[in-house]
Amino acid sequence: MERILSKDEIAELLSAFRDGSLDAELEQEPDYHDEPRRVSSFSLFENKAQGGLRLPNFDILLDAFARNASFALSNRLQRSVSVLRDSISSTDFETLMLECQKKEVIGILDLDPLKRNGLLIFDAKLAFTEVEIMLGATGKLKDTTPQRAMTAIELNVIKDVFQDCCQELNKSFSTVEDLDSSLIRVETNPRLVNIVPNDTDMVVVAFAIKFDGFSAMMRLTIPYTALEPIREKMKSALGATLSGGQWEEYLADEISEIEVNVSAELAAFDLTLRDVLNLRAGDILSLDGSTESAVRLLVEGKPKFAALAGLRDGKKAVRVVKRLRKGR
Repeated sequence: MERILSKDEIAELLSAFRDGSLDAELEQEPDYHDEPRRVSSFSLFENKAQGGLRLPNFDILLDAFARNASFALSNRLQRSVSVLRDSISSTDFETLMLECQKKEVIGILDLDPLKRNGLLIFDAKLAFTEVEIMLGATGKLKDTTPQRAMTAIELNVIKDVFQDCCQELNKSFSTVEDLDSSLIRVETNPRLVNIVPNDTDMVVVAFAIKFDGFSAMMRLTIPYTALEPIREKMKSALGATLSGGQWEEYLADEISEIEVNVSAELAAFDLTLRDVLNLRAGDILSLDGSTESAVRLLVEGKPKFAALAGLRDGKKAVRVVKRLRKGR
């Protein structure tokens, strides 16, 4: 409860106003309408507090999908196609659909066992060009896009491309989740695409597709809530929890398992091209050194060891005697 001023206190306050010892002007509150307010953006995909992505190693899966999609599209279109990840961002579903107002072709994907469906969006330029090629176009690709929606026949043709991408998406996620994605249907009207509520946060991945001097864009969009349950799997399955020292041990172990080609060089000598052309069956080539001389052991074509040739258990073998210095 606020304290009520007494009669004497009110008199002293009025006296202070009159003699100027108390400023009668109240401090004005700043007018926030005079200048725009700054709004801090928040990304569900990136977490600056953690210093990285909230979906660790998700970019590795996407790069794998891009590589796989390159092969699939190259086989489908019979042209050398390059698919590269361009950007990763996040937006709400309503904004995403508002951006699809340029005759894009939208494939609705079932991402079983994930709890939400996803979208694969081809821009109109890409969609019409793919259909044109699959229907037999062999000339120079057009850089213009028809100002119309795709017909039912064209949509039926392009379904094969969406199904190819689903298979490659399954391969890319195989190290993390046994994904069984499939095409539900293809739409050209974004109003008919209602896979999640409008305020649902979506992860949007843009891919640049290039072939024969032609370039276009493809977008893969998945609700963030569908990816969150496999977040820990992405960390563990792809090694995100390894520290610097652990990475060194991991790489050392993996490098030690690499297979290399090892060969023993008994001797080497120079011949002119004429001598080589004159070689006949039965000719004898004299080698310098005796049969007991050390031979060079080559690792991937590089001399690394000196060895002695012999037999072991009835098989030809070499015994390493010393390591060769660099340059010998």
